[in-house]
Amino acid sequence: MQHLMSMQMCALITTGRTGSDFLQSLCDSHPQIITFNGILWLHNFWEESLCTKDNDISLNDLLTEFVGKNLAKFKSKYDTFERKDALGNNGDQCIDIDINQYKEYVYHLLNHSEINSRNFLLAVYGAYSLSLNQDIRNKKIIIHHIHHAEKLPPFLKDFPNAKIICMTRDPRANFVSGVTHWRKFNDEFDHAHHLYNYLKRIFIDAYSIKQFKNDYIVIKVEDLGKKSILVSFCNWLQIDYDESLKLSSWGGLAWLGDRCSEKTNEGTGWSSEMLDNSWEMKLRFFDKYILNFLMNSRLKHYKYDYKKINFVDYLIVFLIIPVPLTFERRYFTLKYIINSVKNKLYKKILKNLIYYPKRIIYFYFIYFGVISGFSFNSRYLK
Repeated sequence: MQHLMSMQMCALITTGRTGSDFLQSLCDSHPQIITFNGILWLHNFWEESLCTKDNDISLNDLLTEFVGKNLAKFKSKYDTFERKDALGNNGDQCIDIDINQYKEYVYHLLNHSEINSRNFLLAVYGAYSLSLNQDIRNKKIIIHHIHHAEKLPPFLKDFPNAKIICMTRDPRANFVSGVTHWRKFNDEFDHAHHLYNYLKRIFIDAYSIKQFKNDYIVIKVEDLGKKSILVSFCNWLQIDYDESLKLSSWGGLAWLGDRCSEKTNEGTGWSSEMLDNSWEMKLRFFDKYILNFLMNSRLKHYKYDYKKINFVDYLIVFLIIPVPLTFERRYFTLKYIINSVKNKLYKKILKNLIYYPKRIIYFYFIYFGVISGFSFNSRYLK
């Protein structure tokens, strides 16, 4: 436990469908990294747990509750959404952790230690590593995939010196992926509220973590196929580069990508084809024109393709911001409205009436930031 307490903590967050799961899967087999099986909202669990409300916390009950709420992390055959029921090069394997052995590891690690959220998180990660037959004596860093920036405060309270990794992506590709993939997976996301929230998440990007003053770095998912970037990533973490970073896996088993993606990864590592969602074809001219203007500083900063802003663009963009975006148009079609009424999804219609105008207002907010000279800036690996 002393070794775990001395290790550097690092939180991993995303800004949409930007590859946080993929980066974590690349770190899965690194000999100096401890990570878990996907996203883990441990502090949410701690705050909502029945066991932690007792003055005398029963570790046995706490572990039973924790494993029960996260069973798919230990038995990945139940995690069909992330396609972890089909791991391995042939898609016929899954993670199968011995629960009793896992609990024994946690008991051992927490022996003579106070049972609090900080120590429990360390034991959860240490026991998971031991269950995979990893040598934790060689481990130097724990990567905690917390996914959302708003979940950082309780984690940083326990680990105030933690580093933060923020994943990003070409915002136009991110926009297309976030709207189309979630709508395909669950039509409950097919409304203007989801689109508005997703766009805000894209625009905020790494600014969501600057408030914490922790050491952070932004990584473009498009760059994860470059060895130079992976080497720089390891240097920032102060660990050795390892060839395992070229392989995507969970529990040491090859991962072919989640089922929300349109494509299955044919290899076992980074693939440019997995990122290609033809956003240039799926967004209309006006969409690309507006986003190029509103995100011009950011596109230049991250070295994505962009078009230079001309004087006339300031007037045109101001006039066309209220025009429905490609994905907003469907919310006001007769077919969409009839289907919503037929299925008694009246809240969808109401959300569209509320969040379409909110999107317009938000775009004007960004617009006035652009004309006032806002310049995007964040540290990223390059």
